[in-house]
Amino acid sequence: MVDPVIVPVGPEAAGELSRLHALCFAPLPETPWSETAVRTILHMPGAVALTACGPGQGVSGLLIGRKMMDEAEVLTLCVAPDSRKGGLARTLLQDFISRMGDQARIALEVAVENEPAIALYRSMGFSAAGRRPGYYAARGRKIDALVLVREPIWDPNSENREKNLDKS
Repeated sequence: MVDPVIVPVGPEAAGELSRLHALCFAPLPETPWSETAVRTILHMPGAVALTACGPGQGVSGLLIGRKMMDEAEVLTLCVAPDSRKGGLARTLLQDFISRMGDQARIALEVAVENEPAIALYRSMGFSAAGRRPGYYAARGRKIDALVLVREPIWDPNSENREKNLDKS
């Protein structure tokens, strides 16, 4: 099996990212992110956009996140319907975690009904930190979001050990 190729992109790719986001969330009646919204997000300090291309495919996966000091947030993670179950979401998230560093606390929201995504996040060290009632609107109803967090990895040998010791 050939690993997907992960490519960081910037605001110039906002149109393509907006189209992929709409495709990924097409079954939901809520408004997908517009090109302007994506461009605005990507101009924010610490913003990161990663795309994934499977073998012989164009861009079929997307992660947009941002880092603020020692915390990071996944703003969206999606894979085109015809490319799901192939590991693209896991690869994108692993790449994002690597870029953020082991000392970063990473948070995200996920619909409580999105069991495959919740299973993925838990398998990668995320745990429940809260719930946002009615966070998502889908098919005329409100859906709660789980707030999941991946805490920093404490490494006593890291260059940040003094910072780590202050947290214990």
